[in-house]
Amino acid sequence: MPVSTLCHYPGITDKCMFPDQACWLDNGKMEKVSAKNMESTNNNSVEFVFKQKADMDAVYELLCREYSLHETFHVQLKRYYLDSFDWRMYQQDIVCGWDVPNNKHHLKVTNNQYIKSREGVFFIQNKDTGSSLYEFPFDHIPRFSKDISHQTCRQMLGDILGIRAFMPVVIMTVQRKQLLVLNKEHKTLAILQAERYTINGHTVEKRLHDRLIVFPIRGYKKVFKQVLQYITEHLKLPPAGNTLLDEALAAINQTPVSNAFTLTQRLPDSLTTWEAAQILLRHLLNLMQANESGLRHAIDTEFLHDYRVAVRRTRSILGQIKHIFPGKLLAYFKREFYWLGTITTPTRDLDMYLLKFDGYMYELPPHLQNDLVPFRLFLERHWKVEHARLCQALDSKRYQKLISQWQQMFASKDMHSQSDTLLLEQTSPQETFNATKPAKQVVSERIRKLYKRVLKEGRTITPESHDETLHELRKTCKKFRYLIEFFHDYYPDKQINRLVKKLKLLQDNLGDFQDLCVQVDQLNCFAEQMRQEGLADTRTIMAMGVLVQKLTARKAAVRAEFRQRFKGFIQTDKKAAFRHAFSLKRTDT
Repeated sequence: MPVSTLCHYPGITDKCMFPDQACWLDNGKMEKVSAKNMESTNNNSVEFVFKQKADMDAVYELLCREYSLHETFHVQLKRYYLDSFDWRMYQQDIVCGWDVPNNKHHLKVTNNQYIKSREGVFFIQNKDTGSSLYEFPFDHIPRFSKDISHQTCRQMLGDILGIRAFMPVVIMTVQRKQLLVLNKEHKTLAILQAERYTINGHTVEKRLHDRLIVFPIRGYKKVFKQVLQYITEHLKLPPAGNTLLDEALAAINQTPVSNAFTLTQRLPDSLTTWEAAQILLRHLLNLMQANESGLRHAIDTEFLHDYRVAVRRTRSILGQIKHIFPGKLLAYFKREFYWLGTITTPTRDLDMYLLKFDGYMYELPPHLQNDLVPFRLFLERHWKVEHARLCQALDSKRYQKLISQWQQMFASKDMHSQSDTLLLEQTSPQETFNATKPAKQVVSERIRKLYKRVLKEGRTITPESHDETLHELRKTCKKFRYLIEFFHDYYPDKQINRLVKKLKLLQDNLGDFQDLCVQVDQLNCFAEQMRQEGLADTRTIMAMGVLVQKLTARKAAVRAEFRQRFKGFIQTDKKAAFRHAFSLKRTDT
């Protein structure tokens, strides 16, 4: 059954899971319930659910008849449950959130004293057990894991989130009342915490079931068990079956499914080529639209990245699966999606330079590192300009027309009726003769052609070849891999996974080389542009020059690794696995 961390207020330290609670007793004396007196972990705490709204007051009265209770405080909090856009923490069974006192309410203790505070509490719990992993004061919702000051917590979140930002997934108001179970000597035997929840941010506020949480005190396990037995048998409160976060997500019809953001879809063998393409293209459009708001608001750089990947894969289907679109229709969409890739490139490029900036500084000797700071300011300044231009393009009639007409393509399974609806041309059957063929047949033929192209292009590359030849091979490898990943259901997993693993190693090398080529050229252009704009002095230009030298040396090293990576890809056993997976005759390679 779910368990919970103890109330954060008032008083908390980041050295223990439980806060020290300052409690005023009826005789005017104050007892401090220390974390030392509580169980070393809260794995034994138990949550019960109030099934009816009136239960909380009724249960309180019944508990008072059986036990000597003392209310220590009554507080109203605003709780923000946090996760990444793709639910990375939830998928790792982690619950993360931030609690802050409500603006209109202060913490109240029974001697009419008030504690005023706007400092919140950042907490992380294990979703399955409810045990507290981290809990410490924090005065705002962090944007990234790197903003967390707690070192071990920051490292754990960094491993899970990477460069993804925190986003509120549920916002709720929590009304919390804490009660102490006392003996005749006013010693605390157990702690009860009653909580009432209201989900905010919707047209109609949603109420969740109230909960009663029971915490043990070290040395009084017998009393703890008696309280649990009394609540279960006499008060008839059922234990909580779900975590509070899961209950809240269900109430707002939110499903934290990470695979909704994957780039592939399940494809039955029975599909025609047009039906398969329709499924894939519709899913890629959904990914674009799912990421559009995040890239507009610049929540994190992954929104634009994932948007561009969906655009790039859309272009790959348009270019690689031949003869399923009418000619003029295909030309229109290829042109418009190329434009969409073009307008998103400047912002993405600047994103990458900003992400790499710390690495750039570490490339330099310590005495030159601070001289690179003006370069960061230059990147940030131009990023704002390019991001504004991107948002303007996404607001344009051209973009709206593209998305509208693209959606019409998926309104029916009949390609010919869609081309008539779009009024671009009368469809010629010769232009779409692959549309009704089995998808596996058409795609396998195209994959075989791309495989042979990869082998041909790779074998012609020598140490003297121009850098552009490696870039062309990189693009062919990308098209090849996209088709394999799109239609992976059609082929044996074992052979395909081995092939793709070697292909990825080759692509990593080609991708690193291309990135370094672009960076070397672009950094020289940036340095000249900064000089013209009066944003860089001699020391900054010199530091950027040293950086270019470092990247040029690394570029040469990556280039030297290419031949070994390519040999690994074309090994005899890998070619045999490919022939088997794609039914390729030995003479074809």
